[in-house]
Parts: sequence; structure tokens; C-alpha cells
Amino acid sequence: MSGPRHVLVIGAQCPGLGVLDGLEPAARALHDALTSPWAGACAKDPAHGPTLLHGPGLTQDAVEKAVRRAGRAAAEAGAVLVLAFLGHGMAAGTQLYYMAGDSRAEDPLSAVDVGSLLGGLLDTTGLDGLVALVDTCHAGNALPDLPSLANGIRRGDTRLSLLMGAAADEEAYALRFSTTVVKVLQEGVADAGETLTGAAVARAVRQDGGAVGQNVHHVDYDGAAFATGSLWLARNARHAAAGAGSPLGPVGRAELARAFRSLRPTGPGRTSGEGEPTGGSTVGPADGGPLGAGTGGTAPAGSAPLADTVLHPGDLDALRARLPELPGPERHWARVVLDALRDAARTLALLDAWPGADLTTALLRRTLAAVETAAVPAPPTALPDSTGTELLRDAVEHLLLRAPRAGRSRTAPLAAFVAHLARDTGVDPQDPVLRAWAKDTGAVIDLNDAFARLAERTTELRLRLVVSLHSAIGDEWPETLEAWLLDDGNVRHREAFPCASQDRTGTERALVGVLRWASRQARALGAPLRRVEIAAPAPLLATWRPEEAEFGMRLGALYDVVLRWSDRIRPPDHLFWINDHARDILKAIDGQDEGSRVDWFDADDTRRAAELRARLMSAPRTRALALAHRPAQLRGLMETLLASSPIVLWPGDEPAAGTGDASVPGPVRRSVDAHWHLLPGAFSRAYREKWSACATPEGQPPAPDGVAGPHHLAGLRTVWDGPEWLDFCTWFDREDHEQHPEEHA
Repeated sequence: MSGPRHVLVIGAQCPGLGVLDGLEPAARALHDALTSPWAGACAKDPAHGPTLLHGPGLTQDAVEKAVRRAGRAAAEAGAVLVLAFLGHGMAAGTQLYYMAGDSRAEDPLSAVDVGSLLGGLLDTTGLDGLVALVDTCHAGNALPDLPSLANGIRRGDTRLSLLMGAAADEEAYALRFSTTVVKVLQEGVADAGETLTGAAVARAVRQDGGAVGQNVHHVDYDGAAFATGSLWLARNARHAAAGAGSPLGPVGRAELARAFRSLRPTGPGRTSGEGEPTGGSTVGPADGGPLGAGTGGTAPAGSAPLADTVLHPGDLDALRARLPELPGPERHWARVVLDALRDAARTLALLDAWPGADLTTALLRRTLAAVETAAVPAPPTALPDSTGTELLRDAVEHLLLRAPRAGRSRTAPLAAFVAHLARDTGVDPQDPVLRAWAKDTGAVIDLNDAFARLAERTTELRLRLVVSLHSAIGDEWPETLEAWLLDDGNVRHREAFPCASQDRTGTERALVGVLRWASRQARALGAPLRRVEIAAPAPLLATWRPEEAEFGMRLGALYDVVLRWSDRIRPPDHLFWINDHARDILKAIDGQDEGSRVDWFDADDTRRAAELRARLMSAPRTRALALAHRPAQLRGLMETLLASSPIVLWPGDEPAAGTGDASVPGPVRRSVDAHWHLLPGAFSRAYREKWSACATPEGQPPAPDGVAGPHHLAGLRTVWDGPEWLDFCTWFDREDHEQHPEEHA
């Protein structure tokens, strides 16, 4: 789940400011939680020195040396360092000074400058990340100088998660913040995933109320290009409990608890216990929405042990026998939940003995997101964030109990998921194991429909028209368009079309001739033409919108238009490496977790074009590249951007997504990642919705976590050089070799 993790907890007493009662026990409790394998998972008492320091004898020099020693040791091990300061704090300007045993009031030179110390750790080469917790008065002043990191030793290639128990102008009381943090780490957080990030812990501390009267702050900084996973404070005890000894995951347990909320558990030794997370509203399946989509909360006391009685799928039958004890409406809903959990168990049995190629976490995530976002024209619900076998269970429960159905049957989302997996792992639609599962779950028709939709989609994607302007020089328009009609990725027809004039008008008129030719060829092949790929030089891609070319209808109204970079067809000598580089980046993007596929560059980045070029050309990328602002010098930057990443996004000429400036709002940025598995095709659909004025009106309720709907993508432009485009460009290598074998000898 992660690399090595080191820890240092410091609880220095400062006699000059008064001894803090309970400081040592609080520091020990936090240290115990952070070093517990099932919580913080940090190494305890390693060879480089103690990981817990407390008491009145802890001087300023000892604190600073211990922190630097821990930082160097973590950097040498490539570890994350979890660092905590508990005790007295003194504010001086915007700085926080941690008071050690020999520190004096109103004497900053005698105290520990926390912000500077954290900044030095962050700029230490090799450190995988810093998670810091500060429980002192004025803790909000602990923030290091983050802007200066961009010019530091690591050039900002570092990351921080900082939790502060009080605002910069507030006092902290009785170590309430760190004590509540320990409570949260011990008890876990409902529906927070496998690990607890700083943000999740900060929210849980606020909700707990243990630090009432103090403003808990949390700050994240992430400039690490090659970090895997997110920074976290501890494993989530609630998440671990959900999978211990029970076939049910968090969603199944939550819905079961809600469905039987009015019943008490029965059986020897059963007592009321902590409530289960609901994760949803009180609407039932009759509302046509997902079971549990919406708000959150906890079920009444006594429901958790009821879910704990399900230790085997057969135990669901015992709960089914108690259905008559429920009122009519609740009884119907509870029956639907039990049916869904029964089908979940049958589906897991199918997937455990899957007849196709091996299932992987990446494949499951990709398939789940594709099924979820393609199901209905609505923002996606929150998808499971688990991995491996747990993801398998959580995905099935999500599809049966949470996925939007929009009038479809209960098993339709699950059938689509299974059909996608079958296609991607080579399972025959008529495989006896698959058919037996469909019959057992009542999903025969849904599975047939899912395979039919996949076949239809495959037919629609069979033909691709590629139109290239690669004969153009620089930012000039071409004299000739070259066109290829591809059938299942193979070149079936090829033709050149002269442009009447070497300008945009001449190019778009020639494009009409290309489309007429391609349509005639497609009819002869008996397949529809839906995809048109326009390849152009970098400067033209920055400004030209070929999907808006008109010939009675807009090009993008009739076809899905995808922009490609024409230099990849025959790369110039100084860019000979771009296609191999692009394949590596696409593979890295495919392996990224949800929410981390795109690097967004703001106005401060694009304003310094030379520095941006140096950054992009100095290290291989692992994510797609996106501009949050449209720079004035975009034409000049475009070649660098495209050479750096095969997927580049930037705002259109108009303000993005209805904002008052040219900046891409946060919900739209998150929407790109949330709808990733529908891209680049979703851009074409978004443009069409914008043109036809059918986009969702203002005032639509926000999607989970502030994710905008797919129509908000209409404010973005993109060049998308995916694997199919790189494969097409490889065709030219073979052609050149066949035509000029002497040059390749």
C-alpha cells in the first residue's frame, strides 16, 4: 500500500511558560497510534534514533537536531516522515516558534522556528513526503514558505500534508486536538477508504467536537512528479473492520443496517453497538435512484451487530426470515437489499473463478468508471477507492446498491460491468459459466443487452477517417490534405486532396471533399463513419477549431472530431523520441489512481515560458498535461507541451464553464478525471450540447465532491494522441522502410 514510513513525535515541556498537564501521555498515545501496524504503520525506534521525545529536558538544540536527523534518515530510506509537535507555541509575526525546555517567552532565538524546519525537510532530496501535526497555540503559523519551494533544491518536487490544531491567532487547550486525532485514528472514519488522509482526519476531528473552540486547519502541497498514492496519516480502522470476517463491504453493511434499522439483533451474546455508516438518503429503490445515493450519516444504535451477523452469504437467509417483522414499505426495500446482496455473493463467486484473463485493479477501476459514467447523462457517484479483492467486492456492491439506474433494471449496471470485463479479458459471451451466472441472478436480458451495446459500439468505432495537415510548414496552412480511411486500425483507402488556397478557408473546403470521399468508401464497406481525426502542426492546433467548420452542418455535429499532432507521423530529427516517450506516458497515466491523472499548470507557470519549458523537458511525465489558463503565447508553447505529453488540455477562447475569467474552475478540473474513461469522445458530445443549448441549466445541484457534469468539458480544448494514434504513426515507419530500404540498412 505504501513505501517505508518514519515517525518522530516531540512533546517538549517549557517550564518558563508553565508545565502542561497530560503532555507526556498525549505524546505517547499519539506515538503509539502512529507506530501501530494497523494505524500509522510507522517504524518504531529505528537505528537512527528514538521516535518519541518528551519532557522538560528537551532543549531547542535537541529538538532541531532530532528533526534534522529524522529527516535525513527518512530521505536515505526514501520514506515518508510523520512529524508531530505537541506543547507550547509562540507567535512572532507570521512564524510559529515551538517552545523547548530552554526556550524563553518573547525570545524567538531561543525557540524552534517550525515553518523553517518544515521547509528544510520538504527540500531534502529523497524524502518521499512529510505529514506534520502541530498541537500548540498559534499552530496556524506553522505553514512553511511553500512558494519558495519552486526555487529550492528540489524545484518543488515534494509534498506535504500539514494538520494544525488551532488558527494563527488562537490558543490551544489541554492538547485537545492531538487527543482527538488519536481517537479518530483508533476508531476510524466511516466511508473514508482504506487510509485516512490529513483532510479526512481534519474533518473527523471537527465533527467529533473534541477540539471545539479551536479552528482545525489542514494544508496539502503536492508537486511530486513520481509519487505513488497519496499522503496519509493512518490506516482506516473502520475500513479494516468492514472487511474482517464478513463477506460484506462498506456499502453492503451500510445498506443492510439501514434496511433493518427498526430491528434489534438476536442471538446469544448480541448487544447494541456502534452504528453503521448509511452513506445515503432514506429513499428506497421505488424512487428510481440508487439505494443510498445522497447524504450521509449513521444508522441507529444496534444496527451494526445486525450486519455483523452476516459471516457467510447463507446468513442472509436468516435475515430474510425476519422480513415480516418490518412495516410494508420497509419490508419491500429490505427485500431488494437482500436480493442485491445475494446477487453480489453470486457475482463474486463468478469473478473469483473468472474464465478469462487475470483481473487487475487497474482493469476493475477502468471498467467500473466506464460503466458508471456511461450509464446516464449525470455526474458520477463516488466510486470505491479500495484495491485488489476488496475493490472486486466493493465494485459489485456499488453497482447493485448505489449506481444510478435511470429506469433500468437493478442488475443492468452489473451486467454491463461483467460484459465489459468479458470483452477485455477474452471471455466468449456464450461461455457456460457466464450464462449460468446470468440465469442465477436474473440478468439474462440485461447481459444480452450489454453485449449488444458493446457490439454496436464496436461497429461504430470500426472506421476512422484521418485527415492530416502535416505538409504544412510552421503556422502556415497546407497546400494539400492527405486522408486515410482506417478499418479496424488498418489503412483501407488513401487519397490526397489539394487545397484551393493556402489558408483556413481553402483547408476547410478541401475537408468537405475528403468527407464526401470517405462517406462513399464507408458505404461501400457497409459500416458507419463516426470518428474524424484531424492531425495538424502545433501552432495550428492552438487556434483552429476544425469541429466548427461548416458545410451546411458543423463537422462536429455529424462526427466525433479528435485533434492529433501531425509531427508524430514523421517526427523531425530533434523530436525523434516523442512517440516512444508518449507510449511510456500513456502507460503511466493508465496506472494512476482516480484523481491523479492530470497535472494542471496555472497562470504563474505559463507566465514564465522559459522556466516551464525547462521543467517539461527535464523529466519524464507520468500524467496528462493541462493548462488552467490560456496563455497569450500558447502558439509558441504548443510544440513543447505536445512533446512533453501525448494528452494536452487547455481552455478555449471563451471563459471556461461560465466563469468570469479564463481560469478552469476546480469542478471542471475534477470532471476531466471523473469522466476520463469517456474521453476524448465526451468532448465532442459536450461541444454538441453547447451548440444545441441543451447543456444542464444553471442551478443544477453539485455532483459529489464538486465534480462538474460532462457538459462542462465544452470549455476545454484538447489534443489527444492515444495508443491508436501512435499505432497509426508506426505505419509510416513501415511504409518508409519498404519504399526506401537502403536508408534503413
